[in-house]
Amino acid sequence: MSKDFEIIPSIRDIRYLKYALSLDCDIVQPSGAHIGNLKTLSDMCHKAGKKVLVNHELVGGLGSDRTAFQMLKNLYRVDWLIGSSVSKIHMYQNLGMRTIFKIALVDSIAVENAMRALKDIRIDAIELRPYYHAMEYLPVFRKIFDGDFYIAGFVNSREKLLASKEAGFKGAMTSTRDLWGLSV
Repeated sequence: MSKDFEIIPSIRDIRYLKYALSLDCDIVQPSGAHIGNLKTLSDMCHKAGKKVLVNHELVGGLGSDRTAFQMLKNLYRVDWLIGSSVSKIHMYQNLGMRTIFKIALVDSIAVENAMRALKDIRIDAIELRPYYHAMEYLPVFRKIFDGDFYIAGFVNSREKLLASKEAGFKGAMTSTRDLWGLSV
């Protein structure tokens, strides 16, 4: 994640993986992966010089125990993991994997729970979602976490990318193909 602002293609339809791999980006997120194709997709990404970011909750057929996470690391060679569960984040960390804590800002209770959880976990970055709430709550979370923040969820225009960068996000995860590969 070396750029000032990274646009991470979230590839919901695997037909667009080759397109994403042709772009000037460091990381791709194969959101449409399942245990039957993740190794092939991961190998393709690495061959193209890209890091693989996976939300374990979206990988079809994958369990959520230690063995599943060991498979993500050792068999599928995933570089980054996203999760919303503190216990799962701890499992990732214990395997020496890079982690992003996903925070869905759905209501004030979710905000309070996330802020409380951040006191108990060690993470590499935070994903805030959806866009409008992420923009609003970034300053609040910056007070308790000084690492990198990514925005996701309804990031579907160049204007939103620019506003996210200006607000101080490190990058955006988006499934809007027209935004992949843009420089903002």
